[in-house]
Amino acid sequence: MLTKEDLALFKSQSKIIQVKKNDFFVKEDEICNYIGIVQSGTLYGYFEDADANFIVSELYGEQSLLTSYRSFLTDVPSPVFIKAYANAEIAVIDKTQYVELVKQQPWAYIFKKISDQLFINKCFKETALIKLKAKDRYLELVQTRKQIEQDFPQHLIASYLKIRPETLSRIKSLDLYQDRK
Repeated sequence: MLTKEDLALFKSQSKIIQVKKNDFFVKEDEICNYIGIVQSGTLYGYFEDADANFIVSELYGEQSLLTSYRSFLTDVPSPVFIKAYANAEIAVIDKTQYVELVKQQPWAYIFKKISDQLFINKCFKETALIKLKAKDRYLELVQTRKQIEQDFPQHLIASYLKIRPETLSRIKSLDLYQDRK
């Protein structure tokens, strides 16, 4: 996990970019040239499958690490769109700067921590999708990301959880009903 000191060091070497609501940080089939940390606002990553279905892969709030990491590391086109749900301000480091900073000892450690955190996030999500029922995935999400329901609409949260919006509504209403008993 990145410490406040790590975040401050990252920000000291970054530049701030603005991504307006409904604009893209990166589009599918473009190379992602930045790794960033969300300073304000919200974004979401999504795929379109072969049937043109919209599938949310990640939800990004304040202090979230933001990149299409595979594209950033390999210079291949991004498989994902990352779009602003609300106006966003992002502290970014570009690929050229990243390559130079990694050569410096403290930066190698920080970028390793960033890489570790991105991998851990992916593992937690994958494990939850495989092992947990929809209700438990929802409960885990709202417990670990307390602002999620204030930051994103239900249809994006449902897609992220790999359930239909109606299913999420049912889960939420059952929870409210059970809490009153």
